[in-house]
Amino acid sequence: MATPLAASISSHLRAPPPWPPPKSTSQRARVRCGVLAPSGQASEAAAPPRDAEKSPNWPPSSDVNLRIQRLCRSGDLAEALRLLGSDGVDDRSYGAVLQLCSEMRSLEGGKRAHFLVRASGLGIDGMDSVLGQKLVLMYLKCGDLGSARRVFDEMPQVGDVRVWTALMSGYAKAGDLREGVLLFRKMHCCGVRPDAYTISCVLKCIAGLGSIADGEVVHGYLEKLGFGSHCAVGNALMALYSRCGCNEDALRVFEGMPQRDAISWNSVISGCFSNGWHGRAVEHLSEMWFEGLEIDSVTMLSVLPACAELGYELVGRVIHGYSVKTGLLWELESLERGVDENLGSKLVFMYVKCGELGYARKVFDAMSSKSSIHVWNLLMGGYAKVGEFQESLFLFEKMHDSGIAPDEHTVSCLVKCVTSLYSARDGLVVHGYLLKLGFGAQCAVCNAMISFYAKSNMTEEALLVFDGMPHRDVISWNSIISGCTFNGLHSRAIELFVRMWLQGQELDSATLLSVLPACAQLRHWFLGRVVHGYSVKTGLIGETSLANVLLDMYSNCSDWRSTNKIFRNMDQKNVVSWTAIITSYTRAGLFDKVAGLLQEMALEGIRPDTFAITGALHAFAGNESQKHGKSVHAYAIRNGMEKVLPVTNALMEMYAKCGKMEEARLIFYGAASKDMISWNTLIGGYSRNNLANEAFSLFTEMLLQFRPNAVTMTCILPAAASLSSLERGREMHTYALRRGYLEDDFVANALMDMYVKCGALLLSRRLFDRLSSKNLISWTIMVAGYGMHGRGRDAIALFEQMRTSGIMPDAASFSAILYACSHSGLRDEGWRFFDAMRREHRIEPRLKHYTCMVDLLTNTGNLREAYEFIESMPIEPDSSIWVSLLNGCRIHRDIKLAEEVAERVFELEPENTGYYVLLANIYAEAERWEAVRKLRNKIGGRGLREKTGCSWIEARGKVQVFIAGNRNHPQGERIAEFLDEVARRMQEEGHDPKKRYALMGADDAVNGESLCGHSSKLAVAFGVLNLSEGRPIRVTKNSRVCTHCHEAAKFISKMCSREIILRDSNRFHHFEQGRCSCRGYW
Repeated sequence: MATPLAASISSHLRAPPPWPPPKSTSQRARVRCGVLAPSGQASEAAAPPRDAEKSPNWPPSSDVNLRIQRLCRSGDLAEALRLLGSDGVDDRSYGAVLQLCSEMRSLEGGKRAHFLVRASGLGIDGMDSVLGQKLVLMYLKCGDLGSARRVFDEMPQVGDVRVWTALMSGYAKAGDLREGVLLFRKMHCCGVRPDAYTISCVLKCIAGLGSIADGEVVHGYLEKLGFGSHCAVGNALMALYSRCGCNEDALRVFEGMPQRDAISWNSVISGCFSNGWHGRAVEHLSEMWFEGLEIDSVTMLSVLPACAELGYELVGRVIHGYSVKTGLLWELESLERGVDENLGSKLVFMYVKCGELGYARKVFDAMSSKSSIHVWNLLMGGYAKVGEFQESLFLFEKMHDSGIAPDEHTVSCLVKCVTSLYSARDGLVVHGYLLKLGFGAQCAVCNAMISFYAKSNMTEEALLVFDGMPHRDVISWNSIISGCTFNGLHSRAIELFVRMWLQGQELDSATLLSVLPACAQLRHWFLGRVVHGYSVKTGLIGETSLANVLLDMYSNCSDWRSTNKIFRNMDQKNVVSWTAIITSYTRAGLFDKVAGLLQEMALEGIRPDTFAITGALHAFAGNESQKHGKSVHAYAIRNGMEKVLPVTNALMEMYAKCGKMEEARLIFYGAASKDMISWNTLIGGYSRNNLANEAFSLFTEMLLQFRPNAVTMTCILPAAASLSSLERGREMHTYALRRGYLEDDFVANALMDMYVKCGALLLSRRLFDRLSSKNLISWTIMVAGYGMHGRGRDAIALFEQMRTSGIMPDAASFSAILYACSHSGLRDEGWRFFDAMRREHRIEPRLKHYTCMVDLLTNTGNLREAYEFIESMPIEPDSSIWVSLLNGCRIHRDIKLAEEVAERVFELEPENTGYYVLLANIYAEAERWEAVRKLRNKIGGRGLREKTGCSWIEARGKVQVFIAGNRNHPQGERIAEFLDEVARRMQEEGHDPKKRYALMGADDAVNGESLCGHSSKLAVAFGVLNLSEGRPIRVTKNSRVCTHCHEAAKFISKMCSREIILRDSNRFHHFEQGRCSCRGYW
């Protein structure tokens, strides 16, 4: 009947063989050296020599036994075996020889002795338990587990627990753990009481099998036997529970042990580390240290990785020092054998994880052997992690020279290094090396090489690797799609995506993140919508990163409704989400809503980063909201972002667009560092705010530190245009031509615009005709140029040519053509284009378009129609529209309508003195001097000052500036004499200014002197006196030219036979032979 313990052992273990084993005489007759052999075969090798059996000279039995025992003590196994075949050998002699075979691990001698035992006639039946046990132990010592078990099974009874334990231990060492547990069960059935070592042995077997149920049964049994306090048993129990994942139980066993040895501590430390309790592992090491137990290499092999995971570099260094002091790790400076490889590997791992690569390299270099690829991978990966990719590659070369073959981890690290270095040469070498080693076809290697080639801008090579792959996974597709997107091959990326989809490859979030930017750049709204639907269907839309990319895609495609919908439906928004929606609103021109977004962002507890700050600043620059811009500036200062370069540049842009160039300049010179964008931003700001001289001064300063790029050209050319400085513009043109910047569409367009505004319309058209590709901006600039120069018919012809070429006009293009019609008096054509905006092109007119139409109607004398047109506008008119009508009233001398319109203008801009002056001039032309005096008193009562008129002209590389009424110029007398001569000759020919433009009535002498001092006339006179004949006189004025100066310029062009090109705030006037290109439309 089975005992309770035997019944509780797991039923899946097979039943023990019948006991006792069969005693077959024929079977024993077929024993050869202890191993069953076929019947009829004899062991010639193991049988004693026949002549020895016939030898008559055997010594007496007592002498034989003494000699055998003496030979065993002296270790002469061969002679002892020879005498063992003598007559009269007793059990003690057999036992001594078997003991010697065990000690010498002589399996052949042991088998011969076994044979002689059987041949002596003792046999199994006569073999006492001591001799049988010695045979079992001998076979176990010699590693013949099968023979040991056969002898064990032949023994009628084994009462010595040591034999059972030894055989169980043999099974455990051989890995036959189930047989070891079954033997324990059989031992229990035979009534043999186990000792502590038996329990330890069976627990090791159960631990190896992972059978926690059997372990708990044995645990209860050993507690019943009183072995719970035994150290070896406790160690075995701890190993069992740790192996089975019952860490709390292992700790309870450890804490309940009355005595602990080094193995106990090592077990608990190892168990804690294996189960991720790194802190407890280090704590137990400290306790072990304080208890005075010796720390060995096994302890260190468990603690050092725990220190590595925790980042306890100081603890690791203490252990390192202890290992050197105790000799466990040889001293680095004076060793001959080097550092132990196992312990050295753990030290390298610890130092690498703690970021101490210097110490890791010292240990590595001192290691006695570096045969393990693992330690090479550790150090290479450590260098790669901190960005020392070149050092990692050098280490790989050293490993290769040492003859150590790389594994997949080495290859992964190697490719990462090459990818991060962006070294095409190194990448090609590594790729060739991997192909040579046979790694080239592996999917992971190919994926890494695709990523490397893509990041190195070698997309064709990446595609070759991709096309040559025998098998592709989703990472392969994602790598090539993202690589094409990264390198601007957006159409190819979409093509690959469609191919991937059609082949049935599963798409993941990385796939969508790779293709959506390509859809955004190409404005491929439909495909982006399809991808969006797929993400909703598969549940990927819940990922914040994917929602952020969708925000950008819809924003680029101008689908503001979908953009806002996705943003509002997002469950979780991070700072990238808020930055994306801020950028989207900025693109849409919804600048006023950005401030509200920043407030919402703050309420949700998300702090804007530098990207969000720059996005908001771009928005506030767009609507010139200085108030909100200053708030963001203050936030940037409080959070230490002001000196971050992108924020610095965005702040300069915001202040520049708000007209605060002094603030922009202070930020520029206070910046910690400057890049090309910084210089271009400030130069562009100066140009935009008509500070051309400051722009050129900064450009000269920039040349000392940076080489201007194409963007710089687009920033500095408007400065030349604002000065009408043709010479400087030509210098910029030459520089751009020398640097190859004319291939850039933006530079070419800026040059065209510069030539237009410098009055060189012919040069602008030549440049336009030479453009290899003309975009919408190029056509628009040329159309506007014709309009500014009064060549409306040419503008219309070019506009129609643009539409014929397949380029559809936008709002700016229609603004240019309407402007051209208004300044050429082409009323019917203007109405045709205005109607075509809505009807044919679905473009809603803006204030600029309405202003052009009002100009057109007033220039053609349709004042009342212009007034009714303004009243019927669907949008609120601003002051510029009413001023256009007011100027029309001046031209056509409609005082009544002028007074009505002036009231509207003064309501909108009561502080603008220019409007008061315009109305005063209307009164002066009608000689209503009382109205002029009242208006003058009104201006004085408001404390307003008239804007000072100035004009400038370029001569001999210098810009000469003239201010109205100021005759302090070095050539002032010559200029005055010339203008007096002009005035005299004009009067002789019947020209009379009639005192039209004085704010009050005065005598003719005063008014005549005042009129001769107008800035544009001074500049024209300077040009006549200083520029060689044949050169056009190019003058620029900061306001609209007055009638008297206009007439004077016409007269001077005829009198001196000179071409005069006058650019005022409204348009160009080309004077030649007494005629002006404006034909009165100005």
